[in-house]
Amino acid sequence: MSCVSKIEKSLYGNSAIKKISIDKETGNTTLEGESLPYDDIISNLVTAAGEYNLHATSASQSASKESKRSYKPLLLIVLYLLGTTLLLEFSSGMFLMKTWMANFMAGFFLVFSFFKMLDIAAFAKAYQSYDIIAAKAKWYGYVFPFIELGLGIAYLLYSDNELTHLITAIVMFVSLIGVIKSVVQKSEIECACLGTVFNLPMSYVTIIEDGIMLVMALFMYFN
Repeated sequence: MSCVSKIEKSLYGNSAIKKISIDKETGNTTLEGESLPYDDIISNLVTAAGEYNLHATSASQSASKESKRSYKPLLLIVLYLLGTTLLLEFSSGMFLMKTWMANFMAGFFLVFSFFKMLDIAAFAKAYQSYDIIAAKAKWYGYVFPFIELGLGIAYLLYSDNELTHLITAIVMFVSLIGVIKSVVQKSEIECACLGTVFNLPMSYVTIIEDGIMLVMALFMYFN
């Protein structure tokens, strides 16, 4: 039972794992959760508990998925948005910080909501594994892509609206809490910021992304 206890403690270190059932006689283990991590991540948690090994039928498949984890899609999208919005500003003959921020945030929300809507159900399931609201209210994960779409349209039509900035700040602050919590707990789960189309790891890059959006929203709100 002491072996079971060590393994359970290590596995519960990943917030995506909600329930663990271990048969100490056979070693058969059942994990339950809304969006379980890949087998190799689970294997690392088991190994970290002591001299134990995990044998899973889908380990090779998950290892293949793990090898494809990359921030490249996220960085390319951000760079494209940055370049496009800067060109828009300079083409007007002057650079206005507030106008650029509004255009950048409009593009950010529209593009990110698009990828989430490619498979809303899969996004909602992944989002529940780390967002503090979606974890308690599943409907929030299904609504979130439409919230981002609405904010994107709002920044295009009403770029200097205080309510738009305030809602954005609240949404990004709540999202940031869940991301920070997952990173601090070292929960190796998938970041759903671009839906489930790309396999993005959850790390400090996600914190920086959400943090920058929060700062920009507050800057525009107070100015």
